[in-house]
Amino acid sequence: MFDLWYFEMKMTTWRINLAICLFTVICVYDTATTWGSDSEDLQAAVKSYFEAEMTRNADAVWNLLAPSSIFRRFYSYEDYLELSRLNPIKVIDYELKFQPEISENQDRENLPNVEKLASVVVRVRIKGENGKESEHISVFVFLFENGRWYKG
Repeated sequence: MFDLWYFEMKMTTWRINLAICLFTVICVYDTATTWGSDSEDLQAAVKSYFEAEMTRNADAVWNLLAPSSIFRRFYSYEDYLELSRLNPIKVIDYELKFQPEISENQDRENLPNVEKLASVVVRVRIKGENGKESEHISVFVFLFENGRWYKG
């Protein structure tokens, strides 16, 4: 009788441990998949933004600026085109330096349409009107709103 009881207890413990392991694996996989997707979408937006800057595609750059960004709130598209035309600095090259840090929006009062924010560290090489090149490592903010990532 004792042997049967001991065997049943071992099987129950084994089933509970298996259930806990499966639950943990499923939760971790789901979270990693979500973070991975966010990161991939963000990296695609970063690439699109800098490619548009490098080719001086004003329409694409404007469309990649977040609707809630300060720039878009204070400047019209025509203002942006004029500023872009007058700006002698050109992006030559860029490189994403670190895995972007993505966080939930903790300031819904001031950024009601923004779901997530990301800080992106990028090495940018630029060329001035005198032809001189310089390299900078900068942090750029990207915002997730309306289902997609935008430059903040």
